[in-house]
Amino acid sequence: MGIGAVGVIMLAIVLIYYLRMVERRMASRQHKDQLTLMLEKIAILESVAQDQKALLLVEQAQHTYPGENRLTEARARIQQRLNNDPP
Repeated sequence: MGIGAVGVIMLAIVLIYYLRMVERRMASRQHKDQLTLMLEKIAILESVAQDQKALLLVEQAQHTYPGENRLTEARARIQQRLNNDPP
């Protein structure tokens, strides 16, 4: 096997690792984009005093993204507002 063949094999290995890295980053960005979209919808519902709908959306999002701090904070904020509002 010549030096050129070794170089081609090494280049192929580097290319495979690079493509795997890009794939992981794209999945991470897609996750962030969907979560950001959910948080924007929640903020809109809160701004128009639709706290029940916002809370429902937060609960749905928490099933998809468990342990997400921003969703936990939004849920606590909405529940506090619902508990403080007179019926």
